[in-house]
Amino acid sequence: MTEELIKKLENLARMGLTSDEEKKLREDLQEILDYMRMLDEVDVSSVDSMYTPVEWKAPMRDSEVREFDSEKIRNNFPEREGNHLIVPPILG
Repeated sequence: MTEELIKKLENLARMGLTSDEEKKLREDLQEILDYMRMLDEVDVSSVDSMYTPVEWKAPMRDSEVREFDSEKIRNNFPEREGNHLIVPPILG
């Protein structure tokens, strides 16, 4: 865990860390990496692959058509212009 890597991570995360915080982050990340190396030593060759630890399926509710009062929804919307609802842009 080099100082250059910590600086790069700090920049990518848009964080401004003090030198003490950088030292703590370096120690924490090194501890995580050491633990991952320990897991690499475990023999899992006889264990079947799985995509989820839970084998049951979540119950699904039946689809049903419901009527809504569109006028009531429009009246409760914070911003509107005539018949149109104004929402914040998703790109910008």
